[in-house]
Amino acid sequence: MHLIGCRKARPAGRAFFLLGALSLLVACESVGDVMSERDEIADRIASSGDMSKFYVTTGKFELAGYQRLSDPADPIVSVFIEGDGLAFLSANVVSRDPSPRDPVSLRMAAKDPAENVAYLARPCQYVNAKYQNNCHYTYWTKARFAPEVVSETNTAVDAIKKASGAQQVRLYGYSGGGVLAALVAGMRTDVISLETFASPLDHAVWTKSKGFTPLSRSVNAVANVGNAARVPQTHFIGKDDDVIPIGAVSSYVEAVRRAGGTADLVVLDDVDHRCCWADRWPGLEPYGKNAASPAR
Repeated sequence: MHLIGCRKARPAGRAFFLLGALSLLVACESVGDVMSERDEIADRIASSGDMSKFYVTTGKFELAGYQRLSDPADPIVSVFIEGDGLAFLSANVVSRDPSPRDPVSLRMAAKDPAENVAYLARPCQYVNAKYQNNCHYTYWTKARFAPEVVSETNTAVDAIKKASGAQQVRLYGYSGGGVLAALVAGMRTDVISLETFASPLDHAVWTKSKGFTPLSRSVNAVANVGNAARVPQTHFIGKDDDVIPIGAVSSYVEAVRRAGGTADLVVLDDVDHRCCWADRWPGLEPYGKNAASPAR
C-alpha cells in the first residue's frame, strides 16, 4: 500500500454488451475523453481547496484521491468518501466509467477548514484505463459495498492516516460513500466521528422501496455496526430526497442505538439528494449549527 503520483487517462474504444440474465447494457464510453473531462472538473474543485491528487495502491484496486495535509502536528485527519458516481447512464444501461460528473464529497472536502483533509474516490473512479484490470461493472452495481471494497477502502484510509501523521480519523461520506464510511468505521478503533449525507445505510430498505435489484454482493451496514457503535455519529438526510428514503437511514441509526451507541438522524429542509450538501458545508459542522432538530 502506498501513495503514488498522478497519471493521465488513455483513450479506450466504444462498445455495448448485452448482459442476458441481468437485462442490462454496459456502455463502454470513450474513457480517455470522459475521464479527461471529469478529471478536469475534479482537479478544479480540488485546486480551490489547495488539494493535490494522489493514488493509493491497495492490492485489488488503485484508488484515486486528493489531499491537503498541511499540519503534521495535527492528531486528526478528515477523510471524505465519494458517492456512487455515474453508475448508470439510464435505468438499464450501466456506465463503463463510474467517475462522478459532480463529485459532491470532493466539493465538501475542498471547503472543509481542517488542516489535514483527504478525499477518497470509489473503486474505478478517476482511474487511468491502463490500471482498470479489476474494474468490473459489478463494483458500481450489486457489489458496490462488497467485502473487498470495504477492506481496501479501509486500507486506503490507513495510507492516508500514515501520510498525515495523524492518530485519529474523522470519516465523512456522501450517498454510497456514507455507507462505506460507516462500514470502515465498524472495522477501526481510531475513528472519533462519523457523518453521512443522503446515504442508504440500510441498502435492503433502499432497494426494496425503490424497486431496484438487491445489492446481492454488498455488505449491509445496518447488520455490521461493529466498532462504529462506539463512534459519535450524525446522519443527515434531505427532506426532499426522492432517491434515499428516510427508512434506509433511520434503521441504521436504530441499530447503533440498540448496540449502545450514540447516533443522531437529522432531516434538513430544502435539501434533496444532490442539492445542496456542498453549499451547506461546513455549516453543518459542528452538528446543529444550521440543521433542523434531530429526528427521533
